[in-house]
Amino acid sequence: MENVIETDGLVKVFTLGGTEVRALDGVSIRVARGEKLAITGPSGSGKSTLMNILGCLGPPDEGTYMLAGEAVSRLPKDRLAQIRNRYIGFVFQTFNLLPRMSALENVELPLLYAGERNARARAKAALEQ
Repeated sequence: MENVIETDGLVKVFTLGGTEVRALDGVSIRVARGEKLAITGPSGSGKSTLMNILGCLGPPDEGTYMLAGEAVSRLPKDRLAQIRNRYIGFVFQTFNLLPRMSALENVELPLLYAGERNARARAKAALEQ
């Protein structure tokens, strides 16, 4: 089965108060198309750092990350933004809506970013389901 996510030897190091902290130390994972994945662990174990990299929000310091066969670790910011807009979504435990916008406008916004011509109609249809 085709892997959608492949990482090999991901390393991410942060410097806090002059001390190096290895948030990720050689993380290698494979996620096949259609497979579900839950990333769990105690506070400080690197979950958010890993999600940051998998979500194309920041690069690893070392290692490789392939998303649907594309090496994303060192892509330019504009290409990463396209990938995030088109292929990546996160499910959070709380709503992350923009408070100044209505529910309809919050649903419509990513469609507008993607250049969807019928964004308003699609957002309305999604909310009616």
